[in-house]
Amino acid sequence: MKVVYRHWEPDQGLEEIQAKIYSEASGLPVRAEEIRVRNLTRDSKMTMYALTESGEPLAYITSRNSSSERGRVYIGYPWAMPGAPIEVQKKLFNEMFTYLKKQEGTEEIATTVVYTAKIADKQIAFWEEKGFVELERIYRYVLDLNFKEISKWKLSDKLMAFTSRVATMKDLKYLYEISQADPRLAQEFANEEARETYFKGRVMKDGHAVLLFDKDKVIAASAPIKIEPDQRFLFGDEPRVLMRFTAIRAGYQHVWERLVYELAKEVEVAGWSDTPLRTNFYFRTNAPLAANFAKMRPELEMFEVILKKPLAA
Repeated sequence: MKVVYRHWEPDQGLEEIQAKIYSEASGLPVRAEEIRVRNLTRDSKMTMYALTESGEPLAYITSRNSSSERGRVYIGYPWAMPGAPIEVQKKLFNEMFTYLKKQEGTEEIATTVVYTAKIADKQIAFWEEKGFVELERIYRYVLDLNFKEISKWKLSDKLMAFTSRVATMKDLKYLYEISQADPRLAQEFANEEARETYFKGRVMKDGHAVLLFDKDKVIAASAPIKIEPDQRFLFGDEPRVLMRFTAIRAGYQHVWERLVYELAKEVEVAGWSDTPLRTNFYFRTNAPLAANFAKMRPELEMFEVILKKPLAA
């Protein structure tokens, strides 16, 4: 079999190929548009594909720079379609690992394994064989809120003093601004094209985004989305409404309750009020008790395992 190897390029249909391989191999659905937005933020050489001579998907591997740990880069698992030659996976991994190791500033190479992937145990064994060791785990604390109860919240005069409105296309500038003003969300967009693709092409296309203002200054924004369980963003077997993004200007963390309060109004407009709002936050730890608590407490979900391989000096 002749195998063609190539790096990611926009508008070549490669994100569809990547989505097909990942969804089938991991058992976790992903949209091609999500991949496109993500790949736009990375160097094209950080994603590599293996295709048949006729263009059929075989396997791929992707990587990224860490946004929080200096000198760390993440390499992905070489995902493959059933029947893909093992030599193809080995070649993808070896070439990507060598490329990342040679990059200036690389001090360690790490990886993550999504705990709910159908081959998570196989992935961990793969990484351990390559000399990676477990560093820590990422957990997700979840809390479901009832929209009918949210509508009854009695908020402080301070919170109610802020103004709010439903965003329109004319408000895109405010969505761009608040996404840059939120220190955490600002890291998610490597360039303006990625930012515009997300907010104009996805958020505003679906609607129901809300903005909060302190006089003329935008201080927070969010938008609801109703999703079915995908065992990635949402575990379990029942749908939930999520805050598809949460942007809050530094110094205004206290406005989250008001943001949720206004969001509930748009959820009612969308006809989703009978579906709970799933809120969550993530944290990292290597404490053994966390894994045991996650087994006993359904609101604590083990999400990912992080493994790393220090590079020899």
